[in-house]
Amino acid sequence: MTEMRDDDDRRTRRVLWSLPTGLYIVGGGDVRVTPSSANLMTVNLVMQVATAPRVIAVSFEVASRTLQAVREFHQLSLSVLHRSDRAVVRRFVKPVLDGLVEGSSGPEMAGEPVIVGSTGLPRLSGAAAWLEGNVVGETSFESHVVVFAEISASGESEEPYEVLRMEDTRMNYGG
Repeated sequence: MTEMRDDDDRRTRRVLWSLPTGLYIVGGGDVRVTPSSANLMTVNLVMQVATAPRVIAVSFEVASRTLQAVREFHQLSLSVLHRSDRAVVRRFVKPVLDGLVEGSSGPEMAGEPVIVGSTGLPRLSGAAAWLEGNVVGETSFESHVVVFAEISASGESEEPYEVLRMEDTRMNYGG
């Protein structure tokens, strides 16, 4: 690995922070098999990498609890957030310690209503759109693992929506 001078490092971080990214909630686990395995977390790097079959790539920090669940059950969910859901994304930046709980109007995680799909995957009930996918591969780096998932199901709000982006928050990530 090449060492960067301090001014090069600062410039590189600024450029990386300027790359447009969305903010999403990714889920893993299977509530039907192991209720405690279910988890949701905030991610900012999701992209479609193939059209036949339809495959997305999702980047996880190596030590994330959700990555462990995705690896164990070989599936993931993705909740696409409304641009107005800035507060929701912050609820899933840190690990959800109490997992899936029964709330006053159904299952929830971190105080947010959750839907458990037919695959047992959790996803946010208020999401603008959602995807579910089966893991078809991964690539590991020192700090992150990129998981590739073939889309198996999807849904979206009937109303038009704009997707929450990193620039809509005071958050930044990378560098």
